Amino acid sequence: MPLVKKISSKTVKSTEFLGFASQSLIIIIGLAVVLLAVVGVAVYFYLQYQRTQDQLNKTTQSNEQAALIAEVGKLIVLPSGEQPTIATVSDVNRLKGQTFFVHARNGDKVLIYTKAQEAILYDPLANKIVEVGPISLTQVTPTPKGPTPTPAPLKVAIYNGTPTAGLANKIALDIQHKMPLVTIVGKADAKEDYTTTVVVDLTGKNAAAAAKMAELLGGKVSSLPKAEIKPQTADLLVILGK
Repeated sequence: MPLVKKISSKTVKSTEFLGFASQSLIIIIGLAVVLLAVVGVAVYFYLQYQRTQDQLNKTTQSNEQAALIAEVGKLIVLPSGEQPTIATVSDVNRLKGQTFFVHARNGDKVLIYTKAQEAILYDPLANKIVEVGPISLTQVTPTPKGPTPTPAPLKVAIYNGTPTAGLANKIALDIQHKMPLVTIVGKADAKEDYTTTVVVDLTGKNAAAAAKMAELLGGKVSSLPKAEIKPQTADLLVILGK
């Protein structure tokens, strides 16, 4: 009787099949690991790309805002010590009834200075100040119903910064005709000649009126020049330029 049993053909085939299945499983697992690694690398580089794009967008937006502030700063003295919040007018129809936005157009920029409590409406296409006004960050207590108080007259002094004699008198009449609440409290010659008309808010409380006056005279809002003497009784000082 033989000591070695004869192995059946079925057993051999089964062993071969199991070996083939094991090899296929190893290959599949290997491919899955490689695929996961490739996906992981792709996700990593995509996230890096997104971070880079976000940084570039933030830098671009920051540069655009800085350029906008610089342009507005050429037309009016801006509050110091803070960066404004900048908004864009996208639908003027939704702003109807708000005095500040009466002359606004879509695309205009609003610079909001919270510390100074001042807002500036700027038209970037025309490169001009449309409106300047105060903003209140506190709740206003309703006032009892009654007659609307009459606005206080605005006191304006005029300095002639040109060689043209009598120009201050002429401009004074023009201002009073177009702005009836203005009272001319003084006229004199400036200490220096000026190429551009400037309007100075002497009290710091009449930014909107100063901007309107500057627009009326085709000038700009500015601080008091060092060479000039501050009028004591005036709210605004107009220095006429050529």
